Amino acid sequence: MLRLNKSLIADMNPSSHISESFRSLRTYIRQLELLKGSGGQVLLFTSAEGGEGKTTILSNLAVSFVQDGKKVAVVDCNLRHPGLHTVFEVEGSQGLAAYLAGMEEAKDIAVYGNLANLAVIPAGITGVSPPDLLGSDKMPALLEELKTSFDLILLDSPQAVEYSDARILAPLSDGVIIVARHGKTKRESLKKLKGVMEQTGVKILGIAMNQTR
Repeated sequence: MLRLNKSLIADMNPSSHISESFRSLRTYIRQLELLKGSGGQVLLFTSAEGGEGKTTILSNLAVSFVQDGKKVAVVDCNLRHPGLHTVFEVEGSQGLAAYLAGMEEAKDIAVYGNLANLAVIPAGITGVSPPDLLGSDKMPALLEELKTSFDLILLDSPQAVEYSDARILAPLSDGVIIVARHGKTKRESLKKLKGVMEQTGVKILGIAMNQTR
């Protein structure tokens, strides 16, 4: 079962200025013409440091795209400190970790709820090293399967300077959105992150600045 909590401002208060900022981000992504091809597109969200607001931005952007008539899947690839299950108040799924470990089928890990055309795949719980799980052949297989049913697949991931998880996922993505927090994220950390992402060959689509005034 999927419910929605107060972090999803795009759903709870679609007329607010914050919701409008997510619509602006949606428009920017649409203008990149990523959604014009056949099959779904995979976007990776990462940051230089922890606590930048990746999960909140990803979740609200997902709702904004659903409001625009798109079919969206959000996948919590942050197996270290998962957050999507909290934002969407997810129940009834063993999650991505169970699928990658061969304990669940792909069709059994997505959670659907009251918001039409939105599927949530929570991270689940694992004692296995996240890079080992995310680097398995089952991860690209899952994304290929999701592409057949959804217009957009959004991947949440840990900070990329400290951990290698996002670097593993980047080559599987059509682009990466870097999330930074206004007044908190250090310029030097962003430069390191940009270099790390460029090494993977992924296209950097832009920086989403969180909590700007």
